[in-house]
Amino acid sequence: MAVNADRLKQNAAANGRIFMDSLRENRELVFFSVFLICGMAFGAVFARNADMITLKKLDFLFYSNFQSRAGQPMSTVFSASFASSFLFIFVCFLCGLSMWGMLFIPAVLFFRGFGLGLTSGYLYAAYGGKGVLFNLSVILPGAFVCCIAILLAAKEGARFSRVIASCSAGAGKKAIGPPKMKPYVLRFGAILTVAFSAAVFDVLFSGCFAGMFSFK
Repeated sequence: MAVNADRLKQNAAANGRIFMDSLRENRELVFFSVFLICGMAFGAVFARNADMITLKKLDFLFYSNFQSRAGQPMSTVFSASFASSFLFIFVCFLCGLSMWGMLFIPAVLFFRGFGLGLTSGYLYAAYGGKGVLFNLSVILPGAFVCCIAILLAAKEGARFSRVIASCSAGAGKKAIGPPKMKPYVLRFGAILTVAFSAAVFDVLFSGCFAGMFSFK
């Protein structure tokens, strides 16, 4: 028994070290995730004073009009979902082209989290358990993949922004080559494929489950 207890302690310690090493290796993603989660919390609190009119006004940014998912053609669901993801990814792309852009990228993550928290909070506040089930089965699968894409875009944009800042800071000391644009664009192209997958998830889960709910 003592041997087993020692092994369990050793395994727990090893797992703890692996976890901490993973956090250190991905500390930038963890940092951005904090802003995303804080935005979700603020959105959920704000949802107490929100209504469907507010959600419809913000639909282009967050694809928050959940009532339309069951009645819209799947092509419309895909287009709306991908357009929402593309907007935030494109903003991260533009921020990466400025030496000051890395300062604004956390706000992009916070704003995206706010939209998700707003929709989720409103569903729970207005419809209770039915709203929670709808959120879990229809909205969150695609939203989760979308958030991964935006986190990756934020990381890449911040990295490129730091490269530009470093080049500007060292321009007077020694010749520093300009940051390479092609790899940056290609990485964002790969990130857009993740956003594409998120839109596909929205189509699949909306088609399978949205018709089971009525919010009239």
